[in-house]
Amino acid sequence: METLISFVVNGGVLSLADQNIVRSIVKMKEDQDKILALDNFKLLSAAGEAGDCAQFTEYISKNLKLYSLRNGYDLSTTAAANFIRSELAASIRSHPYSVNLILAGYDKTDGPSVFYLDYMGSLQKLNFGCHGYAAYFLLGLLDRHHQPNLSLEDGVKLMKMCVTELQTRFLVNGKYKLKFVSKDGITEIPFTL
Repeated sequence: METLISFVVNGGVLSLADQNIVRSIVKMKEDQDKILALDNFKLLSAAGEAGDCAQFTEYISKNLKLYSLRNGYDLSTTAAANFIRSELAASIRSHPYSVNLILAGYDKTDGPSVFYLDYMGSLQKLNFGCHGYAAYFLLGLLDRHHQPNLSLEDGVKLMKMCVTELQTRFLVNGKYKLKFVSKDGITEIPFTL
């Protein structure tokens, strides 16, 4: 019952993820941070097999850092999304990763953006995206209530509305982590209902 949600708000992107590591009917951990900061302006949310998520996100993070060190600048969010997509697509033939990803970032020229990537290497730029079972319940809610010019406060209210819907629908609930990326960098927002 993994949950990844990201959407564009005025001046940035909000990203929320559950903190559970679950295998079948067993909850193994409930304090996992599934939103990785790739640099000061990019967040990568990952859902899927725990080992694949850890290995693939670390691989991406270190390769983006290597690129930055070699060239003296960071990749844009769009360039990072295309790099991640190419790595996912290439891995299908040799050692496939069972990971679904949402890349959220802020660029000085392009502003906030959200990229939806699945385990098959598909890539799409969206205003909002969900992965996991949450997508069955939340895409309609986000389609109805989301607007790219929402204020940060209204965006947090929409996230709370999404989590309330999930707690109504799911038998097993846990804690969630909420992060915000903007021109000022990445901040973690305390999240309680």
